[in-house]
Amino acid sequence: MRTISSQPTSSNRKEKLKILLILLVFAGCSQRQELAEQKTPLHFDPPPYTRHLKGFKICLDPGHGGQAHVPDYKRGPTGVREADVNLRVASHLREMLQQVGATVIMTRVDDSYVSLSKRSEIANENGADFFISLHHNGIDNPKVNYTSTWYHGDADDSRQSLDLARYVQQGVSDALQLPTSPASGLYSDKLITASGFGVLRLTECPAVLCEASFLSNPEEEARLQEDSYLKKEAYGYFLGIARYVEGGFPKGVLVEPPHTSVIETKTPRLQIQVMDGLHERGAWMLKRQQVFTDSIRVKVDNMDVPYHYDRATDQITVSLDKPLSNGVHFVQTELVNYYGNHSLPSPQWFKVAPPAEALDLSAWSKTLPADGKSYVGISVTAQDTEGMPIADDEPIYAQTSNGTLKEDRRLSKNGSAQFYLHASDTPGTATVEVSYQQTHQSLIIHFSDTNGAIVQGQVWRADIPKGTSDAKTHRIEPQGKIKKPIQDAQLQTDSGLMTVTDAEGHFFITTSSESQDFGETTLHISKRGYYPDKRKIHIQPNQATIADVGLHPIADGVFVSTVIVLDSQTDTPETQELLTTLERMLKLAGAKVYNIYTYGSKMSVEKRIQKVNAIKDSGYYLQINHAEWDKEQSTLVAAHYRGNQVTETFLKRILEQFNSTLYETPIVTVQDRTTPEIQQTNKMAMTLQIKSLNHPNASGVSGAHAIFFGAWTFLKDDGEIPAERQKRFMEYLKDVSAHSSN
Repeated sequence: MRTISSQPTSSNRKEKLKILLILLVFAGCSQRQELAEQKTPLHFDPPPYTRHLKGFKICLDPGHGGQAHVPDYKRGPTGVREADVNLRVASHLREMLQQVGATVIMTRVDDSYVSLSKRSEIANENGADFFISLHHNGIDNPKVNYTSTWYHGDADDSRQSLDLARYVQQGVSDALQLPTSPASGLYSDKLITASGFGVLRLTECPAVLCEASFLSNPEEEARLQEDSYLKKEAYGYFLGIARYVEGGFPKGVLVEPPHTSVIETKTPRLQIQVMDGLHERGAWMLKRQQVFTDSIRVKVDNMDVPYHYDRATDQITVSLDKPLSNGVHFVQTELVNYYGNHSLPSPQWFKVAPPAEALDLSAWSKTLPADGKSYVGISVTAQDTEGMPIADDEPIYAQTSNGTLKEDRRLSKNGSAQFYLHASDTPGTATVEVSYQQTHQSLIIHFSDTNGAIVQGQVWRADIPKGTSDAKTHRIEPQGKIKKPIQDAQLQTDSGLMTVTDAEGHFFITTSSESQDFGETTLHISKRGYYPDKRKIHIQPNQATIADVGLHPIADGVFVSTVIVLDSQTDTPETQELLTTLERMLKLAGAKVYNIYTYGSKMSVEKRIQKVNAIKDSGYYLQINHAEWDKEQSTLVAAHYRGNQVTETFLKRILEQFNSTLYETPIVTVQDRTTPEIQQTNKMAMTLQIKSLNHPNASGVSGAHAIFFGAWTFLKDDGEIPAERQKRFMEYLKDVSAHSSN
């Protein structure tokens, strides 16, 4: 009889165990799959090497800002603003950098408009070590998405910027892991515009612009709304900057003559100590400073000079072939360490200042009326034993036995200095003694009756806004007025007496004893770029008439240093009227204008480009063309070099003026890729097509006004023009036009 056991057989046990293992495997796989689907928390802890960022000053520039009112301006497919994304990433990056001891400067901390030049100015004025402009790209093709980093100019223009760009590109690219990112991703800004990006060109420290990704890509736009993704991007920047700094910065230390020293000899022997930027950290490495010997360059005043490098002592010796001029001389040592980092741009200097052999003194007049208010300028010229002017910024002193010196210490410029002696109110004689180092000279000024009369005073710029660079660097009078002297202002009386102001805005006119100017007369004051002024004055014999005048700059003075080339391909009376009016307005405001358009003549595109490029001044090229009005189309079409934010903003300010005064038009520009005048000229080029021919409101004059006020708004830092200033300019334009026609 067979007995059946209740215990499982060996084979049964194996089968059950197999089933159990399968169930466990499935359960484990399911759990792992569930875990994989969960988001792994991101950690942004600073690696140890980020400690080297401590003490560095980094300027972060969140691109764009302040233009939320412009439809579709720098937005993704669903309307996400690039300016907002840029600022959020920069804010995260600032926090990371500050955490490890870096000093961070932000060009903006809110949604405000900051001009490109102002962004560079912020970095320069704060002495930033590095400048990083944070952006997100956009293009018509929604599939495109990669990281790119831009540096200024040619590879030789800023090797340090190229170093920084490599690390930033690698850091951001590694962080975002965009599938179509190129292996390098480094590009010159001159691939986009002939002059490069203004924000990089104008910045003095190593500067790069990173387009982290494409906001125009729908999937990327969605990710850029997630704060964790923005932190990941910021962390990529952070690691890139930190790795760059961790590589150290080689430098040459000027040992003889020491940095900032003053010497008398014109043929010094320079000694420079080489440092690789790594030994001083205590790095484990060979004893010799680890720089590439064949990479060494030494420049004196930006000119390469021959040198000898002693590898045993790590010292460079420079023996100059020619004597140096008096003044400050800069020494720049360019090195590359074994991490590939170039020396940062930090030239050292010394000053050559030998003693003066002689001082030459001259005065506007040897006699002043004893009236207690007149004054005379006393010029001092100092030369060394070779007859050369002494160095700039050398202190020259003066003292007087009578009267009052406005200042008794002045700094030399081009070997000269100017003192102002104010007359005593009692007759007498003043002995003015001037000294430089051990050399002295004196002259005598008499306070007594003069043979004629004196008209004198100072001309300065009125209404300098507080907070501007002018307000910071020029004298503030007790009444709170800021005075910036105007040089070369022209002054003329009704009878024809003429003079111009000196470097400090002062003028001095003398009359003969039988002058026809005695009595009431008018003093006319003018200077290009300023509204002219006139003053009724009363000239009396043996007396000084003081006339201090503040001239108001036309259009806030923004056009004075601006160069604009005007052109057109169309040959219509409206075009001629517009360009003639616009040229007159720009010149009145102080702009340097080249109008290459000639009514009735044709010019080939090649000739036009050649003519523009022959103009050496850098500036803007604006081609204005007219076409037939079509009510179904936009009245204005504004085009510029693709990616050039400067010309894009310039044109949008012009479009806004047209939109508010003449034609309703969208504030949209065309990113041009084909127009030869835009692609091949060496200026910041723009074209403006005005489809107004046969339009009932068409006017060349009105068009010129819109373009001028648009340019004024663009060039003005705060972008706002008070109504009373517009009104004053238009009244002045009307007066000038009426005077010209008469």
